[in-house]
Amino acid sequence: MDEIASRQEKVRKFEEFVDRRLKPDLVKAVAQRDKVFQRQKVFQDLRRNIQNLEKNGVTSLRTMVNLGSEVFMQADVPDTRHIFVDIGMGFHVEFTWSEALEFISVRESRLAKQIEDYTHLIATVKAQIKLVCEGIRELLQIPAE
Repeated sequence: MDEIASRQEKVRKFEEFVDRRLKPDLVKAVAQRDKVFQRQKVFQDLRRNIQNLEKNGVTSLRTMVNLGSEVFMQADVPDTRHIFVDIGMGFHVEFTWSEALEFISVRESRLAKQIEDYTHLIATVKAQIKLVCEGIRELLQIPAE
């Protein structure tokens, strides 16, 4: 009888570990990877826009600018040869098109590395969950499927 109670206690602790530690870690890692994917998309869009400006030889531009709270205003850009790029922490740097493309390449490679790291972390957490579930299965003496 003590052995059954001991096994049930171990199973409860393993289940609690999965529910309170591993699953939240997995959700957090997936959410962080999704944020990096979103930042990567922003830089891909910026690259494509700069390449279109170069290809079409655009030197001036009329656009709509978001002032905040989805309030837009029309803006004229008299010289598109220089652009401001958000480099993080609220700082913007003025780049030429070629400088911006070079910066974007560096940033994209860093973001790709972060995505790879998060993907590895997600796989590790999933493997840990599977391992704990296998341990629970063995404790309950359920045959493998």
